[in-house]
Amino acid sequence: KLYPEAILHTTANGGYPIHLAMKGMMKRDNAKGLMKRDSPMDTVDVVQFLLDCDPSVIFKIVRGGMSLLHDVCQCEYYDATIEAALIIIKLLYDAHPEAIEDYELAIDLDDFHQQVQTFI
Repeated sequence: KLYPEAILHTTANGGYPIHLAMKGMMKRDNAKGLMKRDSPMDTVDVVQFLLDCDPSVIFKIVRGGMSLLHDVCQCEYYDATIEAALIIIKLLYDAHPEAIEDYELAIDLDDFHQQVQTFI
């Protein structure tokens, strides 16, 4: 909360902190130069925090027009992360239910994890 405007800063490739949090169920262990897993549920807390800080972040677009909901749906999930992913998808849907009507999201539906398809 010290720098509320930071939530709207983008990376060089156009990602916002909320996008990176959703994609980042991993973090760099700088001491070893390795990637290690965070608890996927920690990511849920971070996404909820960012939505609470600035609800307009739900409307941020990445990679040529992809919505936040579409972006998180298209990730590859595995057993350890699917539960957290579904909670995040629900958070995003609850914040912006109209995003489910995105034509591009419907086109890519078959490429999503089976449990994501079922949720959608």
